[in-house]
Amino acid sequence: MDLNTINELIDCLKKIIHQSQSIDIPKKGESLKLELKSTSFYFFIDINRKGRKKPKCTFQLREHQHKDKPLLRLDILGPAHPNPPGDFPYAGEIISCPHLHIAHPEYGDSIAYPLNNVYAKMYLTEEELKEIEILLRKFLERCNVGNINDYTFNYQSELF
Repeated sequence: MDLNTINELIDCLKKIIHQSQSIDIPKKGESLKLELKSTSFYFFIDINRKGRKKPKCTFQLREHQHKDKPLLRLDILGPAHPNPPGDFPYAGEIISCPHLHIAHPEYGDSIAYPLNNVYAKMYLTEEELKEIEILLRKFLERCNVGNINDYTFNYQSELF
């Protein structure tokens, strides 16, 4: 995918399509796939709280036809991410968690950005980083999902 296509897919207005107006955020060790649609595309939001050795929490946006190539991935819990060398902001740097991966034509989803970076556009306070429902809502906003407030999100109160 080229950069224009990636940006179009990320920026297009999307809607959650879910049978019920209530969505259960997975508990630790579980995952969920939410379906979204725009006027031209279908998407998935993966909510992954599985972790082999340590707790993990990741939200990921994928487009249906390119589902093996994530567009956005918010890593909330997990290790720091070493960015590859190259010609982009934060090239060769180690980005601590939480961070946002944004798809790139050359590097796929291997580039991470600090959340409060102007490119990542995930401005979160320390308090918001402790609330999984707020994190999910902010990620859905970053994915340009328009009907977030039509849904109630139920969750296990502790993130860590």
